[in-house]
Amino acid sequence: MYKFSGDVLFTHRGISGPVILNASLFWQKGRICINFLPKFSEKNLVNGKKQLSSVLPLPKRFVLEFLRNFGLKDRAFYEFSDDEKSIIKRLFAYEFAPAGTFGFERAEVTKGGIKTEFLDKNLECKSVKGLYFIGEVLDITGMLGGYNLHLAFASALKVASALKNS
Repeated sequence: MYKFSGDVLFTHRGISGPVILNASLFWQKGRICINFLPKFSEKNLVNGKKQLSSVLPLPKRFVLEFLRNFGLKDRAFYEFSDDEKSIIKRLFAYEFAPAGTFGFERAEVTKGGIKTEFLDKNLECKSVKGLYFIGEVLDITGMLGGYNLHLAFASALKVASALKNS
């Protein structure tokens, strides 16, 4: 199991954002669990007569849409039935099965490629002399933050240096 922390972006087509893009590196068919309230204690739900959307540290629109999806109206937490409270507590562990990805055409990076064990320190193929591999053709994938771009530039520099010195 992998754990990630960060921002999630909800769009009309699904979920995205930095944490989702990083998690997608490890995605396999199965279920995902999101804690929308990692820094909020369940104890804080009981906050007098304030409506839930005023108590939760989430965008009001998100809370109202979450409630609407379960046929619930915004009101104070104590006014919800036990069954309704258990639905609200799903915000601490919201589980779902992703329908899929947008595929290769919309991918930020690719995964797979030439395994580094088949290359020497200059990224030359061990079995075919003079054949070099750089960038995303290699089976190396990094998290968000420029790591894949850095790999592309650094591997190109490494191969250029090797070719210059040969």
